[in-house]
Amino acid sequence: MSPSVIVGTGVVGTRFPDHDPAAILGKKGLRYKDEATRLAMSAAQLALWNAGIVDSSDMTTAVVVSSNYGNLDTVCRVAGDGSGPGERGPMDLPNASSNVVASSIAIRFGYFGPNLMVCSGATSGLDAVIWAHRLLEAGRAARVLVVGVEVDNAVVSQFATAREPSGLFHGAACVVLERAGLSDSVPRAVFGGCAHGGAIADLLATGQVNQWYVPDFGPVTALADVTAGAEVIDIASRVGAASGALGVLQAASAAAAPGASLLTVGGGADPLAACLITPISLTNSGELS
Repeated sequence: MSPSVIVGTGVVGTRFPDHDPAAILGKKGLRYKDEATRLAMSAAQLALWNAGIVDSSDMTTAVVVSSNYGNLDTVCRVAGDGSGPGERGPMDLPNASSNVVASSIAIRFGYFGPNLMVCSGATSGLDAVIWAHRLLEAGRAARVLVVGVEVDNAVVSQFATAREPSGLFHGAACVVLERAGLSDSVPRAVFGGCAHGGAIADLLATGQVNQWYVPDFGPVTALADVTAGAEVIDIASRVGAASGALGVLQAASAAAAPGASLLTVGGGADPLAACLITPISLTNSGELS
């Protein structure tokens, strides 16, 4: 069976050059979308452009989105403060559903494959990547857009733990995963497996790691020995604690890295999760290896 490959990436956010959804998507259709949805759709559009994908009508395309706080502001506004009903408008009901981000991407780009929202805490971003791989492996989809999105606002800051001094991440990342050889898209990197907890050491036994992408709050001492010699890449120290978006941010960065990358999320009170992303190499026969 051909491996899962990353064929395109896109990142938007206040600390990245491209961060205005209206400039990326155009203003039409954005009026009643919440901030998380607008950011996620923008990252998806950039990733599709990056992959050279204009039309996906010939491939079953799934959407898997990770976010722990994406529409929390809408939910809190609708729920109120306990003294009575909150503010409610006709467009608040769909925006109060956590799946609104994933479904909005599918509707905008015309996708009819599986549609999944992952809200599993600190490991959510890599969980989304893992679920995308499983959808490809099971033949449920030929292409998957994996998006991680979080927002930084007054409501989220009451619940999310910020990384000092970088704060909270406000933005979205997207990677486009496919089965190798099913389209004309040029593969950038190969999904090399995943693990949780104690099984991470076994995952690393497959070869040397050149880059170690660490969790939101820095390196985990439990992995110090097995990652010795690897370059430590701490995305949250630059863009803020990214929660459900971190794993996808790591995957987008690792797709352009020169060597094998270990992506890690979780730690502390949360279980660790890890994925390997390896660069594309070609055999003499031109086949993906």
